Amino acid sequence: MNSKGSTMFYSRTTSDCSATNVTSVVLNATTVMRQCVVSLALLLTVASSAHAQWTVTNLHPAGAGDSRGSAVSGGQQAGAAQIGGVFHAGLWSGTAASWVDLHPAGLLRSFVYATNGTQQAGYAYVSNQPHASLWNGTAASWVDLHPASSIQSYAYANVGGQQAGVARTTSGDDRASLWSGTAASWVNLHPAGAFESAAYAIGGGQQAGWAIVGGVQHASLWTGTAASWVDLHPAGSNLSWVYGISGAQQVGYARFGGVLRAGLWTGTAASWVDLHPAGATFSQAYAVSGGWQAGYAVVAGVQHAGVWNGTAASWVDLNSYQPGGFTSTQANGVASDGTHLYVTGIGYNAIANRSEALLWTRPLCTAASIATQPQAATICPSGTATFSVVASGSGPFTYQWRKNTVAINTATNASAAMQTLTLTGIGPADAGNYDCTVGNTCGSATSNPAALTVITCGGCSLADIAGGGELGNQPDGTIDGTDFIAFVNSFGIGDAGVDPAADVAGGGDDGLQPDGTIDGSDFIAFINAFAVGC
Repeated sequence: MNSKGSTMFYSRTTSDCSATNVTSVVLNATTVMRQCVVSLALLLTVASSAHAQWTVTNLHPAGAGDSRGSAVSGGQQAGAAQIGGVFHAGLWSGTAASWVDLHPAGLLRSFVYATNGTQQAGYAYVSNQPHASLWNGTAASWVDLHPASSIQSYAYANVGGQQAGVARTTSGDDRASLWSGTAASWVNLHPAGAFESAAYAIGGGQQAGWAIVGGVQHASLWTGTAASWVDLHPAGSNLSWVYGISGAQQVGYARFGGVLRAGLWTGTAASWVDLHPAGATFSQAYAVSGGWQAGYAVVAGVQHAGVWNGTAASWVDLNSYQPGGFTSTQANGVASDGTHLYVTGIGYNAIANRSEALLWTRPLCTAASIATQPQAATICPSGTATFSVVASGSGPFTYQWRKNTVAINTATNASAAMQTLTLTGIGPADAGNYDCTVGNTCGSATSNPAALTVITCGGCSLADIAGGGELGNQPDGTIDGTDFIAFVNSFGIGDAGVDPAADVAGGGDDGLQPDGTIDGSDFIAFINAFAVGC
């Protein structure tokens, strides 16, 4: 889900209300930078390819003079492209060639700020005034959401059939607004006592934005009515604003001193978390989805698109993953489908001297695979066998060991759900092929089978003739050097003592009863049994 997405917001100080101009100012590099970047283009391309976990796609439509990505959701990206010098609301599906022009026929300009499912929200100019607008994937589907009592309006967010935004009254005051798909459904969210207000995000039955209280802009949260207003303004801040909402999280920024700092809330002013990256001089968060936040930070005077995962330290600088020839970037929308993370925004192409819509994509997890296969084992009766696998991919992993393709009951052997399977008290019935299915949220893989061979040697026990290395002791269940020494000592006595420890075979066949004669057949029988190791 993407709750909103762009800095190209409504600006009171411009006659055409286009903060697209604001973004252009922020993104435009100096002439010197444009000259330098041409020579750096190859270097930037190499740097991008070195970070294979992120893939960046340029969404700029052929023939467009400018393009902006503002939101992403459900495999779609939304924003606008400049066609014939006019911004047209538009929609992509992952490629520049997939561009769909949503611009309503006969209108001056249009822009999409949010997309969710099959609907898009934004604005279109009607009679030279911006009207909050709604689309369903085509230009012909355009719906005018403009309230009858307003002179200007914008829809900045769209989730679950509802839209959030702002409407300006005839007296020139801004009012946070909520729609349910029609102009007539408009709800005024403006809190009592506030000077002005605006809603920029919607999700989970809540709306978020700002309200001016006591002359200060306060981050704000609503649940469908003006009376439900919650003040999210962090203590110590002198300005705050919410741009995005998803689940229990809200994102935006708060200003402390003279520095705007990206931030995260969970429904209260006290829940504020500072996302400002170390080394940045300025940061803002514009969108949130699935625990991920997107926005930008200014580093060394350059605007860097980025994503967070709930903390300032989690910041990932997406400016490192941009096409060659690009300088500054900005992330406006983020979405996760459980397997991939999608971020859409804007990059400044210093070679072409224009802003272009970009899409960054990264796998959230890599399907489980088997890095190290289990190995076959030959075990003596009553012994212990272990089989292990090493998985690769994105953890955590699940394990299920099988014998002859049948899952081993974890209730009777807990290790069947672990990386290493342990089998104790081995008997002939345990012989077979063992494999393991390793899984994660992205997929699973099954290892090669490893054979367990259980030795069935009737005379093997003949090699276990000593305990503690003393001649004639009872077997101790372990075949080791003490048994060998004990046998050699016993064999040295010969027939004179007829030590039973040395008289282990008759006729040289392993496992036969003693014959009262100690000779070479006994020695061979013992060596054979000792070598087996049972």
